[in-house]
Amino acid sequence: MTTPLVECHDVTLTYRRGAVRALRELSVRIHPGVVGLVGANGAGKTSLLRLLSGELSPTRGRITIGGLNPGAYRSAFGYGSIPDQPRFPAYLTVGEFLTGLRDVCGAPAPTNAERALAEDLAIDDLRPRLLGSLSLGQKRRVELLAALMGDPDLVLLDEPTNGLDPLAVTALRRGLLASRRPGRLLLVSSHHLDELQRVADHVLILREGTLVGDHSADEVRAREESLESLFLAAEAPHAH
Repeated sequence: MTTPLVECHDVTLTYRRGAVRALRELSVRIHPGVVGLVGANGAGKTSLLRLLSGELSPTRGRITIGGLNPGAYRSAFGYGSIPDQPRFPAYLTVGEFLTGLRDVCGAPAPTNAERALAEDLAIDDLRPRLLGSLSLGQKRRVELLAALMGDPDLVLLDEPTNGLDPLAVTALRRGLLASRRPGRLLLVSSHHLDELQRVADHVLILREGTLVGDHSADEVRAREESLESLFLAAEAPHAH
């Protein structure tokens, strides 16, 4: 078993002076691979991603990434992300955006793996296009390449397939699979359970800010269950 990249120890996150509790004493160890983060709306998925990015700090408890707190990890190593909504300067072309991002981040020249990923995502066809003219699926393809620029070990993806047509979903899936490598954690929050099951090595299920399911892909296959059935079973006590 690989060493976990992310460790959460009794993490609680509250908003509005404690009136809203997004995470409740969450403890989990997350190993490299493609890890799915599943839960109903309000389960705490985006809150966890924001904690890992260093955008938020836990109200109580401790988070480490590679043994460091999220802010220190981000400063030392950086991370990649796809937010829930694309955020692009509409007046730049794709080529200008990617070149500028590489310069700002100090990322090295594209590796063979990055060039292969760009080819898989058909980015060269998009380089002359203005970002503001792209479809949502095209923006997601650019976001994935940008998130992996500099070869980060940690990549956070918040609902990357929302609003995408089947062709765009397929392109994004291929990109995720192609970007796997030892030591890299791609943490993917998604409501598209069938699609997530096709790419994830491991799945974490959250309910009301707590961990209620922790399953490897091998375990799901051995139980001859779908991710949807595991999710519904995890939600069943809440339904009653």
